[in-house]
Amino acid sequence: MSERRPNFDDLVGTDLEAGERARLLRVHELLIQAGPPPELGADATVVALRPRRRRVALAGLAAALGVGLFATGAIVGNRGGPGTFAVVTMTGTAYTTGLNASLTIFDVDDAGNWPMELEVEGLEPSPDRRPFELWLTRKGKLAALCGSFLAEADGRTVVPLNAPYRLKDFDGWVVVVEGSESPLLTT
Repeated sequence: MSERRPNFDDLVGTDLEAGERARLLRVHELLIQAGPPPELGADATVVALRPRRRRVALAGLAAALGVGLFATGAIVGNRGGPGTFAVVTMTGTAYTTGLNASLTIFDVDDAGNWPMELEVEGLEPSPDRRPFELWLTRKGKLAALCGSFLAEADGRTVVPLNAPYRLKDFDGWVVVVEGSESPLLTT
């Protein structure tokens, strides 16, 4: 059986640039020299592509695990209440040394309320049992009441409060005795 050599001009045509024709002719000659690929016999083995399937399965498993961990984190993380927006430190004034407080401001809710928690150290109940008040200030003056509370006998009080205001409209916080404008604690 004689092998017929393919005609180069029949394969690529005759309208090529000289440089391109020479390059393709060189490749054509190399392919002719290499000859046809060996035929697969009856004993040829088929190679299974399992590593690729494993990679796809592992990627799917990793994605499912990631989604599961994210969902678990979201559920567990939301049990602790709203996120913290800021923590404001308050200290006693020159007349009330030894007092300090921490005001944790939580993320604003959909209605515009800023839930808060005030933790006070060293503030004993007022002599006439009047409540204390947390105020927002503007230019050092009481501007917006955020709530009233009574102090514990041991001087440590933790109380939830609320600020239904735009916080950026104010410049500070103070704690006063109800009916007074003299700060006991200030930022």
